[in-house]
Amino acid sequence: MKALVLSVVFALTSVVNAVSGNNVKDFAYNTEKQENGVETQMVYKVKKGKYLERHLQYNYTYDEKGRVSAKEILKWNQDNSRFEKQYCLNFSYTDNEVGVQYVAWNSKDGDYTNIKSKAIYQMNEQGMNYMSYNWNEKENSWNLVTEHNATHWNGALLANK
Repeated sequence: MKALVLSVVFALTSVVNAVSGNNVKDFAYNTEKQENGVETQMVYKVKKGKYLERHLQYNYTYDEKGRVSAKEILKWNQDNSRFEKQYCLNFSYTDNEVGVQYVAWNSKDGDYTNIKSKAIYQMNEQGMNYMSYNWNEKENSWNLVTEHNATHWNGALLANK
């Protein structure tokens, strides 16, 4: 389950980078660790191959079992020279399920109250089931956007002779 959670966190980061056209070599990372895991990670843009420019800050929170419970994303604002809150990924767990909720920062409320979407990863006999939802404010409900079923990876990667 811990590997699934870390995979979810890294997969979401990879998707964000891919969609925004970011190339991994264009970034540098500085990670601050505590006894329970990564606490803060600074992301810098690499300029001209040698200069670092502040870009993002990730703050991690863990539950009592040492699992990531929240990943807060802040973006550097050059105008006021500080990081500003953007969104938070909140993680929830059951025996066979990991839920990830995307909540945007609401500057008016001063909190993460603007729910945008969520994903649910369910483990079952056949492997994993992924479901993605968007929040519909008009109907005050979750709308299923996509659903994928995956078989066990080790069996799916082996070719039959």
